[in-house]
Order: sequence, then structure tokens, then C-alpha cells
Amino acid sequence: MANIKNIDLNLLIVLDVLLDERSVSKAANRLNLSQPAVSGALKKLRLAFNDPLFVRSRQGVRPTPSAVELIAPVKAVLQDIDTILSSSDFSPETAEAIFTIAATDYAQMTLLAPLMQAVNVQAPNIRFSVVSTDARRMREQFDRQEIDFAITVPEMAPPNVRSKALFEDRYVCAIDKHHRDSAGAHTLDGFCDLHHVLVAPSSDGFIGPTDEVLSGLGRKRRVTVSVPNFLSLPGLLEGSDFIAVAPERSLLPFTDKLDVFPPPFDIPPISMVCLWHDLLDGSPAHIWLREKMSNIANQLCA
Repeated sequence: MANIKNIDLNLLIVLDVLLDERSVSKAANRLNLSQPAVSGALKKLRLAFNDPLFVRSRQGVRPTPSAVELIAPVKAVLQDIDTILSSSDFSPETAEAIFTIAATDYAQMTLLAPLMQAVNVQAPNIRFSVVSTDARRMREQFDRQEIDFAITVPEMAPPNVRSKALFEDRYVCAIDKHHRDSAGAHTLDGFCDLHHVLVAPSSDGFIGPTDEVLSGLGRKRRVTVSVPNFLSLPGLLEGSDFIAVAPERSLLPFTDKLDVFPPPFDIPPISMVCLWHDLLDGSPAHIWLREKMSNIANQLCA
């Protein structure tokens, strides 16, 4: 194992970027260094850790098992140094930062839109990069600091990340206001007989929370269409014979065209949580933004 006293901390920065990019040329571009300079730093790192660290592959370079084990410790060290060098005070009026947030489309509609409006008023130099949630990669995204936060349902949370409950929303039914069987849709029999649209963000087929509840009642529904997000739902429902079950807040802007009503059975509410890596727990900027999220969530629940 390398002795930290014998390692230039700049080499750890190079190692961190190489572990992220898995390419000497991409790492050089990101660090604004020449490829020979990155190769020279890698040679020093190999000597310090007494390990090849990376081997050539068709896509660039592949980390050795020892290098993979260094991902989390290296990021932790660099984050601690950044915290030490950063002021403990955070001034949103002058702060310049980019936050990358993984969020479901529902979270974007309900929480992130008002959050970004509020942040822009108080902290005009803060920017946001919003990406889609990916449950299969979320742990890796946090470990590699590709994302700062994830706003999603608790079921998508990877193990060993920080979390905070934000708000809940009830599920409601929605059909076109001129649906031919609007009254029947309010009964369990009528509900099950209709053709349904299911929002399945994780692309896992034609089964969702509603189907689990119906199964417990000994009933089934016919899911005719499965879509990956709530944004396309109103357009599918309007002027059609379809019915859907969705969080109420995602449908409130469309109540002039859709009949929105409680389902004819009990279904647990949807819960939204904020997730972040333990490395960022003490960052003043992150603490400030988490507080803003909580304030917006409390306003949604008011």
C-alpha cells in the first residue's frame, strides 16, 4: 500500500479522473493536460501503489481490481480536501456551482420546477443539470460523483446512501371528460373492464402498484399501453377510451380535459425522497440546497 506522504495530491486528482473516464485521452482533455503528462502521472501512480492500476482495452483502459477498490477512498480524500479548502459559509448570492440531479419526470414536474425557480431568484449563478434516473447505475453514479442528488421513490434507492423524505401524493384515476363510460369507471367492475395506460419508468412491463392492489382483491385489469413517463399520459387519455392511475399532482394541470377521481379501491400513496452520497453530506452548498428542497416539499404538502 502506498504511503500518503510520498504521493503528490495532484496525482490523486489524475487517478480520480482516470477512474471516471477509463481513457487517457479523455482524462487529459478533462484535466486540460497533454496525454504524455497524464501517462507520466500514471507511471508515478503505478510505482506508488505497486500495481498496474490500468490495463489497455478496446475502449481505452480498464482498472485493475486494486484500482477499483481505490475509487471510493480517493473520492473521499479529495472531497475532504475540498471541504477543508472551502469556506464553511455558503453565500448563495455569489456562489457559482453546477448541481447534477437525477430525477423522475414526476419529480421534475412537481418539485424541481418550483425549486429551480426559487434558486434562480436567490442564487442566479447556480446551474442545474437534470438527468433521468437509472436504478441500475445509481450506486455507481453516486460513487463516481456523476450526480449530486437523486429525487425518486424509496424503492429505487441504492443501499448505503443518505436519504430524506420529501412528500407524498395520492393516486387518482383519469379518463377523458367525454369518455363513453365515465360513470362506470368509478366502480371496481367498470374500472377493471376498461383499457388501461400504465406508466412504467423502469421499463419492467405491464405491472405496477395498481396491479398489486388488484391482485390482493382477486381482480385484474387490462393494461393496453405502457409508457415510460407521465408527460405523455394526458395526450394518450384525451379523446380516447383509455383510463390511467397516476399521482394526483401530475394530472392537476389537465383537469379541464380529464375527469380525475379517486380509484374504487385503496392504494398506498407514492412517496418521494431525496438521495445523496455520504461524501457530500457536510458540503455547505449541498446542505443549503437540501434545505431548499425541504422548503419546496413542505409547500407542496401545505
